[in-house]
Amino acid sequence: MNAIAKELNEILKGTAAAELLSGMGREMFFPKGIVAQSAEAKQKAHTYNATVGMATQQGDPLYLPSIHKKFNGLNCGDIFPYAPTPGDPKLRQLWKKEMIRKNPALTGTDISLPLVTAGLTHGVSIIADLFLDSGDTIIVPDMFWGNYRLIFEVRRQAEIAAFSFFTEEGTLNIDALSELLDRISSKKIVLIVNFPNNPTGYSPTVGEAEALTALLVKNAEAGKKILIMTDDAYFGLFYEEGTCTQSLFAYLADAHENILAVKGDAATKEELVWGFRVGFLTYGGKGMTENQYDALIKKTMGAIRSSVSNCSRPAQTLLLHGMASGSYSGEKEAAFTLLSARYQEVKKVLSKYTDNPLLRPMPFNSGYFMAFTCSGSAEDLRVYLLEKYGIGTISIQDTYLRIAYSSVDVENIEDLYNTLYKAAQEVWT
Repeated sequence: MNAIAKELNEILKGTAAAELLSGMGREMFFPKGIVAQSAEAKQKAHTYNATVGMATQQGDPLYLPSIHKKFNGLNCGDIFPYAPTPGDPKLRQLWKKEMIRKNPALTGTDISLPLVTAGLTHGVSIIADLFLDSGDTIIVPDMFWGNYRLIFEVRRQAEIAAFSFFTEEGTLNIDALSELLDRISSKKIVLIVNFPNNPTGYSPTVGEAEALTALLVKNAEAGKKILIMTDDAYFGLFYEEGTCTQSLFAYLADAHENILAVKGDAATKEELVWGFRVGFLTYGGKGMTENQYDALIKKTMGAIRSSVSNCSRPAQTLLLHGMASGSYSGEKEAAFTLLSARYQEVKKVLSKYTDNPLLRPMPFNSGYFMAFTCSGSAEDLRVYLLEKYGIGTISIQDTYLRIAYSSVDVENIEDLYNTLYKAAQEVWT
């Protein structure tokens, strides 16, 4: 094992993080190679800096004017150079500040500085690399984002164990998760939760979030070492009173010494910049010191360095400028109002079909999506909708049909849902 990795492992010794690391996680480190030497040279090489594999002219990046002019006057140094491996430091600080503002339960809690990833998918993949070995179990709700299979099962060869997401009454099924936790004999527990959920568009109530937290603390008190990652891709899009508007990370980051919480989020949906591919990873663990967080960050930097090297500099710059803009808050509120109006229109239209057994809406209160439980083949309906009506939907397990109402203008929602029910009638009866 590399001496730097050994040193980082020694710093983490005695923490839940140390016991949860995968074989790759224990081996991972950030090398004191080209990147580290270049960073040192940037501070001290006052004569010539011949370290970075980048072309310069008179100390500035060499660039093509035809590209630079598309950035509306931004300094070339904010566009063309490599970004630091953990991300732009100003953006990381601003994202943390905004995270605490949105999650007031984090006030006064020691958490790490967020690291920038190449989108949330990359963040989830990094956590899988650092904490999952072949044959490990990862717990997910049975309504989960399909990409988890590629990340956890194919890339890491871990085993997905799913619990029933909803009770028969349409509430979060805490008891099903509790029963699954009891069946896992390993002291190592890894789980990922995604709220607002994709594909159902459900977020827990405040009471459900507190119950889920209490369940994990109970298992931690029993000696289990728990890694929980919150996949907060659609964070902030909460439309109903009583819905928990804070990330579960805020509840768990300081909950128990045996719990390591990881917040995965992104500018992707929160800032409406899907193509920027800027995500973030933040760690929280009760009792962890700044030195231990730094060790975990360095391991994460190694994972970033060994996969994408570093993330997009212009995307980080544009995001930083946008978030620092005086119009930022008002623009965010306008976007939320628009999406909330679409949600309310969906609820209104669905009220006409309460007794229709063909398409039964699953509980939803947030995010981009809602999903139907289908009385017939969801795949047959998907194909029929596409071929006869030119309507695109997503079928899941041939049982559920997911609708992204986020991508449908409010004035078209009634026609969309009327057509969905009409098509279901034509296909299944």
